[in-house]
Amino acid sequence: MYRSLHTVVIFTISLLLVGCVPAPAPKPSTSSTHSRPTMGTPIGQVNGYREYGYPPRDYRQRIKNYFANKLKRADHAKYTFSAPVRAYKRKGLAYGGDVAWRGWLVDVAIAVPSRTGRLQKPKPYMVLFKGDVIVEDILGSNHKLITRVGK
Repeated sequence: MYRSLHTVVIFTISLLLVGCVPAPAPKPSTSSTHSRPTMGTPIGQVNGYREYGYPPRDYRQRIKNYFANKLKRADHAKYTFSAPVRAYKRKGLAYGGDVAWRGWLVDVAIAVPSRTGRLQKPKPYMVLFKGDVIVEDILGSNHKLITRVGK
């Protein structure tokens, strides 16, 4: 009786351990073609756009429209844009440090006129995009939790 129970326990434990072995992770592709997909191509097959999405289209006008409601005299402001770059934002260490956002980042410097009409010193902003949608704007040109991915 004791021997058969012992055999059943060992057999059950060995089955549990074999079932917990993870499958091997897929290897990332090394090709460097970054073209938009054609009609009918699944987005997962296009190299480079799986995690970050596509760069925002017409991002200059979208940023101007976004800040039109946030800034005083935004219709007379002078904007200086950088090209969109891939970036990601981590959660704080108190929240686990996982990746909270992946997408595209555009650096913008906005000079707004004062009440007398003189342009003030430009303020730098980082505008975060997910696809063509603005997720967040951050005052400043760097942030501890944001990492730019290659240029």
